[in-house]
Amino acid sequence: MRGGHGAALSALLVIGAPHMPTAGVSPLEFTISAPTRTHVGATVAIVLRLHNASDRPAEAHFLGRTIVFDIVVAREDGAIAWRRLEKDTGPGILQIRTLKPGETMQWHDRWLPRAPGRYRVQGILPSDAREPLRTPWVGVEVSP
Repeated sequence: MRGGHGAALSALLVIGAPHMPTAGVSPLEFTISAPTRTHVGATVAIVLRLHNASDRPAEAHFLGRTIVFDIVVAREDGAIAWRRLEKDTGPGILQIRTLKPGETMQWHDRWLPRAPGRYRVQGILPSDAREPLRTPWVGVEVSP
């Protein structure tokens, strides 16, 4: 990474699909990757990945002609510092995609920290499900 950023941190969420038995687990893994350390004014690259970790095709549902995704950055006290979709939610068009075995889809965006502190970052993929897919939170420390 540029500018002396620390190592990147990734978090993994294995998604349970509605059509699978409760004992089963979906082969889709939803992850987020971001640097663990940065400084004020340095661009933070954030990557979301949806990966089919199985040897069978897996169906995924998305919203938007261009797939809608959100990234939330929260301060230590829980206040939202930045949200990718703060003013835009995108169209309610449903896309159904079949991910081949081993296939990965990725989404990228950048956040510009404006104040030092400890932050948490989470990726969100809205779909037609009652709750959107969410990655676990990852921590980013911003120094002056």
